[in-house]
Amino acid sequence: MKNQLMNNIRVVHSTVLEEFEQQIDFTYPFTKELLCLLKRENKFEQEYYYLERDEDYAFFVLYKNRMNIFTFGKMKWYYPLKVIGYPCSFSNCGYITNNEMLLLEYVSTMKGAKLILNVPEHMDAGDFTEGETLPTCIWENRFQDVSAYLDSLRSSYRRRIRKAIERSGDIERKEITDDSIDIYDLYLNTYEKSNYKLEKLEPGFFREVDATKIVFLKSEQPIGFVLLKKVEEQLIFMLCGMDYQYDTADLYYYMLYSIIEYAIKHGCRRVDLGQTSEETKMKFGAVLEKRYFYAHHSNNLLNRLIGLGKSMLEYQYHFPDYHVYKVVKGK
Repeated sequence: MKNQLMNNIRVVHSTVLEEFEQQIDFTYPFTKELLCLLKRENKFEQEYYYLERDEDYAFFVLYKNRMNIFTFGKMKWYYPLKVIGYPCSFSNCGYITNNEMLLLEYVSTMKGAKLILNVPEHMDAGDFTEGETLPTCIWENRFQDVSAYLDSLRSSYRRRIRKAIERSGDIERKEITDDSIDIYDLYLNTYEKSNYKLEKLEPGFFREVDATKIVFLKSEQPIGFVLLKKVEEQLIFMLCGMDYQYDTADLYYYMLYSIIEYAIKHGCRRVDLGQTSEETKMKFGAVLEKRYFYAHHSNNLLNRLIGLGKSMLEYQYHFPDYHVYKVVKGK
């Protein structure tokens, strides 16, 4: 552990999470168990920082990645980055703080290129470049049962979901919390097809993670899965995977429907459906919540170039305004 003072900020830096137990209230997804599992099963080098000045504090996870900085564009340029982000493909940011300015002030002093991911709100960015990254898809539950949900949908959306359910009639669903079914190859299939690769998890993550797996089987062989975590009244869609030799359009619809069915059954008021396949998730009634990135380089010239190239760095999107739910008369 390194303990130093910089610009009146007390900085504690370590690669060992347990050394921060006195400073941090580890609540989900920053639980010690999950972060330690990701430390073992995400091969990127991870470090932890705790900052403190007067009443202000910040804790963040930093990992190093040689990343295509034009992920959302047509060009490719791989560059070594220090990423302040959650070390798994969640929509969460990689920090806990009561003052984002403290975080930005310290990160700006770090050498090289830095990228802060999945910031949920605008910040006073200073000389950081701000841009939009993938939004996350949020589904709000106001239904007593799944029938009430389906009845609330306009006919075209309800019909498409029911068609996927019908075409998945030969698929068996199993809810498990152990490692009795191997899903890792399914995860790798989806990882390899992803346009937005950040990290690749190792098999041990899926064996040990404290979460529910809904596994979809055909002829007793797994062809898809979703990994879910219930946190109080929120359900988090963590990861998924599929066997792409099958009709994945219907299978994916059936998987999303199964998540909503699970949420309603378990009284979840809010479901975070994650940051990809936005249009499909919006057709289930999800709405988009923006997420931002903040980029900075310690070299002044390169930092100015980052600002000039902002349009090539950020995720640009425009989706139709889907009117998924029926209009209730009098409202």
